[in-house]
Amino acid sequence: MAKNIIIFILIGIIVVFVALFMFNSEQGKNILPAKYLISEREWDFGLVKPREKPSHVFTISNEGDEDLILESIKASCGCIKTSISNTRIKAGKSAELTTTFNTTGYEGKIKKDIYIKSNDSLDENRIITLLIDVGHLARPIINISKTDWDIGLISQGDTPTISFIIENEGDSDLTIDKVNIFEHIKHNIDTPLSILSGEKYEVILTYISTEHKLGEFRESIQFFSNDPEKGKIFFNIKGYCKEKNNSAVTIFPVETELNLALDSEESAIKSFTVENLGGKAVKIISIKTSVDYLTPLRSEFELDSKKKEDFQIVLLKDKANKEIEGDENEEYIYLTIALPVKISK
Repeated sequence: MAKNIIIFILIGIIVVFVALFMFNSEQGKNILPAKYLISEREWDFGLVKPREKPSHVFTISNEGDEDLILESIKASCGCIKTSISNTRIKAGKSAELTTTFNTTGYEGKIKKDIYIKSNDSLDENRIITLLIDVGHLARPIINISKTDWDIGLISQGDTPTISFIIENEGDSDLTIDKVNIFEHIKHNIDTPLSILSGEKYEVILTYISTEHKLGEFRESIQFFSNDPEKGKIFFNIKGYCKEKNNSAVTIFPVETELNLALDSEESAIKSFTVENLGGKAVKIISIKTSVDYLTPLRSEFELDSKKKEDFQIVLLKDKANKEIEGDENEEYIYLTIALPVKISK
């Protein structure tokens, strides 16, 4: 009996020593802080088609003993969308970070970053780099030579003209779908107007001031096209309208524009109309220009009462290109009118 008691006591002592040993072992064990591993620090989506939205899933693992807390995940661009399956990752566990790249509006090779902040004391801030090569998207590119005009002082009844060039600098057809314009402004665009890649179109606007109110005016015109970046373009016209001039001789237009960039022969010739509103004939005895690269095709004519006559000027392009410096130059046409003066004695 005494022997059995001694055995039980020895077993109890051994159990106590083993428990104390295991407790001390656990107490002495090092607890590792949160530490994370990302499956890729850089991802290349490769070549993708325009407007595609490719995605990739990154795996974030916790190799520490404490919980890994992902405090924030931010992208360097709004084109990158991210979602995480879990922002608190237990020891030995992992979470999935899904990234989606919206390539709309991009072309060529692009680099963007994702910034991750966590409680990993050794690497709080990490960067994931995203690379992508977006293929070329064929599209029209509209280019307008001028969008603002000041036509200055006009009289009621004048019909000044404005011209400008629409050019398609893209690699697919440009379409002018719609033109919002006032009734008293006429134009030469039949919508839909299609302009091929690399082609140009000369727009001519005629301002009809017959019933226009007197005083300063400002007009706004809208052109709508299929250019994805400049689908709507505004044109502004301003000037001042005064009472109709009742002089016997009128000239239309009072100004015009010639463009050296256009290849057509018509672009180098402009016509003017002289009208005699008086009751007697008028003689134009001289038509000259301020430069020798503008040549009038008529030098004189007689204009009967209530009649009209046209004369043209020709732009000598080769000579003009050599002599004109800068993008614009303003020259003049001079008409000499013979007015009879009767002297009695």
